[in-house]
Amino acid sequence: MFEILTSVLLLTLILVLIYYLLVQVIPKQALVVLGGAFLLMIILVSFFVPSYGPTALLWEIISLPLKPMGLAIVLIFMSVLRIKKDKIEKPAPTFLWVTLIVLVISSNPLIAYQLAKLMEQEAVNIEIKKQGICLVDCPAVGATVNSGAIVLLGAGTTEPNIPYRTQVQLTDQGDRLLYTATLYQEQTARGNFPRVIVCAPPRTGLDGNEEQLNEAQDISRILQRLGIPGNVIVLETRGVHLHMHAVEVKQILTQAGIGNTLVTLITSGIRLRRAAQTFREEGINIIPRPSNFYTFQGEGTPKRKLSPADLLPSIRALQITTQVVEEYFATIYYFLRGWLSPVVY
Repeated sequence: MFEILTSVLLLTLILVLIYYLLVQVIPKQALVVLGGAFLLMIILVSFFVPSYGPTALLWEIISLPLKPMGLAIVLIFMSVLRIKKDKIEKPAPTFLWVTLIVLVISSNPLIAYQLAKLMEQEAVNIEIKKQGICLVDCPAVGATVNSGAIVLLGAGTTEPNIPYRTQVQLTDQGDRLLYTATLYQEQTARGNFPRVIVCAPPRTGLDGNEEQLNEAQDISRILQRLGIPGNVIVLETRGVHLHMHAVEVKQILTQAGIGNTLVTLITSGIRLRRAAQTFREEGINIIPRPSNFYTFQGEGTPKRKLSPADLLPSIRALQITTQVVEEYFATIYYFLRGWLSPVVY
């Protein structure tokens, strides 16, 4: 208790000192310059070293207004600051109206699914045009292609195996594991035995031993239960984002002497385009195989029926919209870094 009280008092003293320096000692003009320089430094470090923990966290805070919920929170906060003596000063009413519009649009299921459909369908169309390979509802075409390796982008597909759970549980992204097992079985049925490379960094934001934080190992156990031999599974745990996964996979393939082999890449439909371009930029010859589709495609059946609930806001729709927005910004970032291969239509 004494240690906690001492820490609190010390932290309070530091904060008071910082406040005194900012308000009483340093001129406001200098504070503006220092604040701008600090913000620029964060942006530059985040741009060139996106996986660095402290700047990654600060970037998450700075980029909050770029997401629907974050923008709504910022606008509400700015409106609250303009409430004085029970009166709302301008432009607070405008901010509140914009907040309402942002939340209504981003949480509308009809709009959310349409945004997801556009991104997923675009990804499918690009791959069909580039390789002439059907990616949706046509296993006879895709199944005729042998590959030397299957790469599974598996981060976020499993839940941590905490004590009260009797087994590893899958998330809503977990069908990637089932799809991986299906594609592996299709390959082995034709006498082809590819390696299965599982890309998944250690879980973050959790305290525990190495085994509990090792998501790639949990994925490997599930894949083995689904019929994939453990001796063909390779765990790639060093990459913490998509580009690093591509670099590490290229190194694994090269060391195995199959650097020029055809590789099956399994990821979500929304992420497919960026993943495919990133791996191709690293010189990996891939066949993308998307999973985790949110929407139904084009002229296929069954088709999703519209219902009155599609006009009502939902948390699920807000999550999908946020994922689409994040993927657009991630694609822009990868383009600026030169991590994407050119797209040929």
